[in-house]
Amino acid sequence: MGDIINTFGVDWRLLVIQAINFGLLLLILWHFLYKPVTQMLEKRRLTIEKGVKDAEKVEVKLASMKEYEDKIIDKATQKASQLVEEGKQRATIQEAELMQQAEARSSHVLKEAHQKAEEAKRKALEDSQGEIARLAILGAEKILKKHT
Repeated sequence: MGDIINTFGVDWRLLVIQAINFGLLLLILWHFLYKPVTQMLEKRRLTIEKGVKDAEKVEVKLASMKEYEDKIIDKATQKASQLVEEGKQRATIQEAELMQQAEARSSHVLKEAHQKAEEAKRKALEDSQGEIARLAILGAEKILKKHT
């Protein structure tokens, strides 16, 4: 092996110095480059992991909010249906009340019209009786005048 080292001109002192230099360079690079890069990568990994966990939490919250929204919409739909039904019932009741009031008014108006008609009829009869009596007196006077 010594012949090979002499043939290629390898100096063991230079080889040791280069090994020490390489070791020092390796330690310096390890300390100033590898550690900060690995720490940065670890921070980045933790940030990404946190982002994924937060996204999962948001998905869960979104699903629960969707369920809550559906429940609210269902309740609102039921309430609206109930209000519409109550409105229909009130409208039916008011319609019946209005019909009763209209019938009462028409009955009252009809009674008043009957009373006025009866009053007009009575007045016409009185007027005609008075006129008949006057005509009878005039006729009697004429007859008496002719005979006298």
